[in-house]
Amino acid sequence: MLAEVKNQRGKSNEWAAQFRRNMLAHGTLPPSPFFLIATPDHMHFWNQADSDLAELAPQFTMDATSELRPYFEKLGQTPGRLGGPAFEMVVFAWLNDLAESGQARASEDPSLRWLSESGLLEALGRAHISLGAVQ
Repeated sequence: MLAEVKNQRGKSNEWAAQFRRNMLAHGTLPPSPFFLIATPDHMHFWNQADSDLAELAPQFTMDATSELRPYFEKLGQTPGRLGGPAFEMVVFAWLNDLAESGQARASEDPSLRWLSESGLLEALGRAHISLGAVQ
């Protein structure tokens, strides 16, 4: 999975679809089975069977506000006060936690069902998660 972290609030599914399409069109989105755009309010997911350049809506969008709340609370911060690199670290920590306990959480939390059904949680469980730009 590749993830793009944007510390911008109020971004819609339409914005996310256009952002992804632009990355594909400009060759800045390497092939990957899954793609995520994370913002402080939403997580936009795609299961990328191919690199269709069409402006496709995310297959799954979740509320990042409630999902990331525990991470902001640990830092004693709010999403509006956190800078871009710090927000990247929040998403990084969330992905690591999801890799470790995602299957168990998905069975308990119906809002995470897509993550399990898409195969993303299984893939994350076998993944090495790193922070940095894709070369």
